[in-house]
Amino acid sequence: MNEFITKILETLKTNGFPQKRVSLPTEKMYEAADKKGLSFNQVLEQMKTEHKILAEISPEKIIFSQAQTENPQDMMKQAQEMMAKMNPEELRKIQEMFENMTPEQKEEIMKKGKDMGIL
Repeated sequence: MNEFITKILETLKTNGFPQKRVSLPTEKMYEAADKKGLSFNQVLEQMKTEHKILAEISPEKIIFSQAQTENPQDMMKQAQEMMAKMNPEELRKIQEMFENMTPEQKEEIMKKGKDMGIL
């Protein structure tokens, strides 16, 4: 299966992937997988999990696109922008909500922040 995926990846890159979305013929892709004794749906699932490549399937074509990964800095910037737009009452409610969390919940939030590189 890995050889087949590598061949698909090469074809996608030749056509401008990942900067551009690339489409390939649906029937031809399923037939090619079948000739190699593979399930094309399993191929797509592996591409999604291992390579972060999404596929939109229509009767005529499959459109491949790169899954968007959240950048911790972008997420932090978005959070700061949202907080800057909040009124004092909304900010107080968020602070109150955090204060009412269990130590385990607070620890989990801190761990996620560290994992994302924002703490």
